[in-house]
Amino acid sequence: HTQMQSSFFVNMLALVAGQPRVISLKEMLQYYIDFRQEVIIRRSRFELKVAKARAHILEGLKIALDDIDRVIATIRKAETVETARRNLMTDFSLTQLQAQAILDMQLRRLANLERRKILDEYAEVVKNIAYLEDLLANPR
Repeated sequence: HTQMQSSFFVNMLALVAGQPRVISLKEMLQYYIDFRQEVIIRRSRFELKVAKARAHILEGLKIALDDIDRVIATIRKAETVETARRNLMTDFSLTQLQAQAILDMQLRRLANLERRKILDEYAEVVKNIAYLEDLLANPR
């Protein structure tokens, strides 16, 4: 003979706001769901910050690629790296981060294939930013 139903007892002791409490299964699940939502929100905020920083750099690279001959001439005319950065910032309305990214870029990355990659990456990053902003604005 087998039992149709079996019972067992569980002592569901948990730390809630730093204090030990005995809680029900429903409360335990709710605390877990709240915790997971908070983790997802924090992770999404971090990913959004990283994506916006990358989009900012890519916008600067796009500006440079649109007028690459002038950018190269500006860099060659400059006597120091700091002068080149300052000239790029004033001539092309770039931020310091964007100008530094252009100075760090190797000439081989300026080929058409790399231009396409930069534009594709920018489109992907913008799409990701929109998704993350929607996720944070409308948590499910």
